[in-house]
Amino acid sequence: MKKILVTVSAMLLIVSAANAQEKSGGLLGGLLGSIFGGNKTENTETTASGTDIASTAESVLGALLGNVISQVVPVSLPGTWTYNGVASAIETENALTTLAASTYKEKLETKLDGYLQRIGIVPGVATITFNTDNTFTIASSTKTIASGTYTYDTQTKEIVMKLGKVYSYMTMEGTVTATTGGAQVLFDANKFLAFAKKAIKVVGAGKDNSTLNTIAKLAEQVTGLKLGFDMKK
Repeated sequence: MKKILVTVSAMLLIVSAANAQEKSGGLLGGLLGSIFGGNKTENTETTASGTDIASTAESVLGALLGNVISQVVPVSLPGTWTYNGVASAIETENALTTLAASTYKEKLETKLDGYLQRIGIVPGVATITFNTDNTFTIASSTKTIASGTYTYDTQTKEIVMKLGKVYSYMTMEGTVTATTGGAQVLFDANKFLAFAKKAIKVVGAGKDNSTLNTIAKLAEQVTGLKLGFDMKK
């Protein structure tokens, strides 16, 4: 907890510095720009503006605060959850690395959300039900997309979801964390993308390897990336 609070404090300083740079310009802007995305052309040096840096830093700060919540708020998993969109997280203790990777992360979430919608996993419509007999179902408004069994350790927050025969009994190991609006189930990025690739075949939505390849390439740019479901009851 102490480590998280120190990191949050550091991010607050970055936001404050970026806002100050927006008003005054100068050396700080060039330094922050060089760290968080500034680039040079042949005749003109362009650095990230204070506004852009502050906006990105605030986004990362929100994620860090979410991490604090996830560590102190327990999740009661059984029940029917509404899918709220793709969840993602970067497992690193380096706040600057998280900040630099946020652009890739946002693009990936947008593309993956679109891909999952083709399967029927639509925000606000699709549901994920965890039954007390340790079975689960992922469903669209009209049909079951995936089902299987799960185990969940409330102490370690670790979850193992084993899908059925049509998914070749694929197993996804992840974690369940609380959010301000519900909960997230996060898995290794490659494992979750493998699930998405299989799901689009299972539901008969055709093939779209080019889109999935683009998503995979974006995922490769983010070290420690986790992907999964953002849910609310």
